[in-house]
Amino acid sequence: MGGSAFNLETHGFTTSRMTKEQYDTVAEFIIPLLKEYFTTVRIPPEAPEKLTFGDLDIMVMGPTKQHAYLPSVAPFVEMLGNWKLLKGVIYSTPTSNIAVTFPKEDIFVQVDVHVVERPELWEIEYWMHSYGDTGMIVSSMLKAWDLRLSSVRGLWVEIAEHGPFVLSLRMSQIANFLGLDWERHQKGFDTVDELFDWIQTLTIKGERIGIKSKGKLDRKKKADRPMWVEFWSRGDLETAYEPSGEEKDSVISAAVEDFDKGKEWRQMYEAIERNKIVKEKFNGKKVEEWTGFSGKALGTLMKELRADERLTPQKVYELDEDEIKDIVMRSCKRSVEVRPR
Repeated sequence: MGGSAFNLETHGFTTSRMTKEQYDTVAEFIIPLLKEYFTTVRIPPEAPEKLTFGDLDIMVMGPTKQHAYLPSVAPFVEMLGNWKLLKGVIYSTPTSNIAVTFPKEDIFVQVDVHVVERPELWEIEYWMHSYGDTGMIVSSMLKAWDLRLSSVRGLWVEIAEHGPFVLSLRMSQIANFLGLDWERHQKGFDTVDELFDWIQTLTIKGERIGIKSKGKLDRKKKADRPMWVEFWSRGDLETAYEPSGEEKDSVISAAVEDFDKGKEWRQMYEAIERNKIVKEKFNGKKVEEWTGFSGKALGTLMKELRADERLTPQKVYELDEDEIKDIVMRSCKRSVEVRPR
């Protein structure tokens, strides 16, 4: 998605930008064809007031035909080829770029087909791909509070020694938590100002956070994104979002409660604590102290020990150190006895 997947150096051709009339014509032709290959086919709304388009972005789900080894969009692409409408394709997951011949004007246009793999991801992925850089902007606003927003995980937090903890995949729920009027969003936006006004209603624990733009326009990667630049240019370029550690913890706790994730949250931290205890009771350093093994011999022994059913994480958690040491020493002795001399 972005409209520049094909280039002269690599592919021998480039695709043309489309006017609104051309964009609509391509959409009216492609959508019915895609519906023969997927149960769900929709075009996410583009940024308001956009006059030209580098590509046509289409989201699909539920393939009705499957290729043996290529992505699920391949049967559709093969059909375009059979009809002499295919100029080129770049298969990828989840989005494949397709260069389609526009017969009326003898040009090639880019159509990007994004396949949503699971129904529970449809709402968040569709929202993240709607209205230009909206998802990217909102995600950037939340980052200072250690909240993350993405199309594959929804709203989530990164937990040390665990990884991502998903709070919600439902964008309607996420919007409600952030104080964003979901019904207003569903009505659509005719102008960029309307969309930006909606984004600016975002709240953290009931308080609007405004637009604090320090650092948001520094990265060259974002400089060629007009919507991103226009939004952050409206804010205070000298001020950043800087919540305290206490504020971050409070917001995350509120999110855990709001999304009814308390039980999973407690279970996660109980598992983290158990893993810490297991690692303290059984690790390479202790085995080295008990056996005198080191280097490659220690590595080989540790591999054998970790495959031992008596030393699964759950059993290590339940055993005391002397019991663990006894198993290790018996295994060590047996390992030495069977090892070729």
